[in-house]
Amino acid sequence: MLFVLLAPAFAQDSADELARILRDKGVITNSDLEKLESTPSEERVRLLASLLEVKGVLSAAEVASVTKNPAYDGQNASVRLVPTVYTARAEAATVQPQAPAKGPETVSTAPAVTSQSKVPVTLYGTILLNAFFDTSLNNIEDIPLFASKKGSDPFPDDKSFAMTARQTRLGLRFQGPDVMGAKVSGQVEVDFFGGKAALGNGINMDLLRIRLALGRLDWTNFSLVAGQDWSVFAPLNPTSLASYAIPAMSASGNPWIRTPQIRGEMRHGLSDTSKFEWQIAATDPDVGDYQTTQFLTTRSPGIGERGRMPALDSRLGFTDTVNDHNFDVGVSAHYGRGKAVGTIGSLNVVQPVDSWGVALDWSLPFSKYLALTGEAYEGRALGIFSVASGESVGAVGTPGAHGVLSRGGWAQAQFNFNPKWQLNLAYGIDQPKASELPVGSRDRNQTYMANLMYKLNSSVTFAWEYRRFLTDFRNQLAANNRGDQANLAVAYGF
Repeated sequence: MLFVLLAPAFAQDSADELARILRDKGVITNSDLEKLESTPSEERVRLLASLLEVKGVLSAAEVASVTKNPAYDGQNASVRLVPTVYTARAEAATVQPQAPAKGPETVSTAPAVTSQSKVPVTLYGTILLNAFFDTSLNNIEDIPLFASKKGSDPFPDDKSFAMTARQTRLGLRFQGPDVMGAKVSGQVEVDFFGGKAALGNGINMDLLRIRLALGRLDWTNFSLVAGQDWSVFAPLNPTSLASYAIPAMSASGNPWIRTPQIRGEMRHGLSDTSKFEWQIAATDPDVGDYQTTQFLTTRSPGIGERGRMPALDSRLGFTDTVNDHNFDVGVSAHYGRGKAVGTIGSLNVVQPVDSWGVALDWSLPFSKYLALTGEAYEGRALGIFSVASGESVGAVGTPGAHGVLSRGGWAQAQFNFNPKWQLNLAYGIDQPKASELPVGSRDRNQTYMANLMYKLNSSVTFAWEYRRFLTDFRNQLAANNRGDQANLAVAYGF
C-alpha cells in the first residue's frame, strides 16, 4: 500500500523528491534513483511501481491498481535530466521497467510497446549538442583527455572551435517473464562515437558504437548479469555533459570501462540502516593494447587474450543511512593475466604481464545541497581502464614490459542550489611510474573541471563547462603542455 498512499505526490509533480526520499530511507538504491531520474515523465510511475514490486514492497495487485489509476497523468510527472553525484555507472543497474509507449497519452491509457516475443520494451535517449573551444592541440578535439606535446603542432598554440552531436545516446530496456522466481530484464544502448565516415563531408556522419548490451536475472538478494556492462572496478564517474561519451577525468584519475562480462551480485542487510553488496565478475581479458589505423571486422589475440583466462573484477560496497542520507563506500579490485610477445635481438621472447588494480570509491551526500564523490586507485597494466592510457605495457625487454605501475584518483564536490541549478567542481590526476616509461612518455596528467547545469524543464538541460589540462612528459620539460576547453551543452532527454 506504500505506493498507493504516496500517489498524490506524483500528481503534484514531485516524483523526483519522492524517489530521493525512498532512496534515503533505503527502499531503493542510488542506482535505482538514477534510472528513475533518467526515465521519461510519462513512464515514471509505472517504472517505480515495477521496481517496488521487485523489491517486495508492493504486490502485483497493488502495482496494477496504481498503474491503471487515471490520477497519474504522465504530463504532470517530472523527470530530472541533470546528472547527480549518484549517476556513477548505474545505467544498467537493478530496475526492470514495464514501460508504456511515449506520446500524449497518460500512463493509464498508453498502450505498451512490446517486442516480437511480447515483452514490454522502453525506448529512451538523450539528444546532446556540444559546442566547444580548445586552446591547445589535444588527443581528441571534442572530448580531450590530455594535451599533446608542445611542438607537435605545426601551428603552435593554434586554437579551434567546433560543434558535434555525436555524444547523443539511444537505448532500449525490456522486461521479460519471471524465471525461477527471478525478474528478467535487459538493456541495449548505443551512441554515435564509433568513428567518422570516410567522405569529404563525413565529419558529422558519425557511426554507431555499442555501449551496453546485457541481460539480468534479479532475485531478492542475488542477481546474475551477462553481457557488456560497466565494470565493477572503480564504478563512479564525475558529472558532466561535456564528457558524455567518454567519462570525465578519463586518463587523469578516473578508471572506467564497459566490457563483456558475467557477473554475480549478492546483497545483505546488516541492520535497519546499513547494508552491503558484493559483486564479482569474469570479464573480457583485454588490457587496452588493441591498436589499429584502419577499419577492421576481425579481432586478433592481444596481451590479455594470450593469458588464456578471463579477467576478474570484484567490489564490496557498504551503505549506511545517517540522518536520512545514504553514505556509500566501496573497495574494488581487478586482476588479469596476460602475455606480451616480441623480440630481443634475434630471440623471440614471451613476457608475462599481470594486470591488477585496487580502488576505493566514496559517495557522501552530506545534505541535499552538498555531496562529495571520488575514487583513488593503484595498479599495473590498467590501460583498458584509461590508466596510463596508450602506454600501460612497455615493449618486451623494457622496464615497463611487465606492466606500468600507476596511481591516482579524482574528487568532486556537487552543489545543488535548487531543483534547477547545480554546480560541480572536480579534480583528477593519473601518475604512471616514470622509471617504467620511455623518455618522452606522458608521466603525469591532471584535469581541473567546473560545470554549471540548468534544468530548463523536465526534458531540457543546459550546461556550461570549463576544463584545464596539465600534461607532463618524462624528461622533456619543454614538451609539457597546458590546455583549456570551454564547452556549451544542450541536452534533451526522452
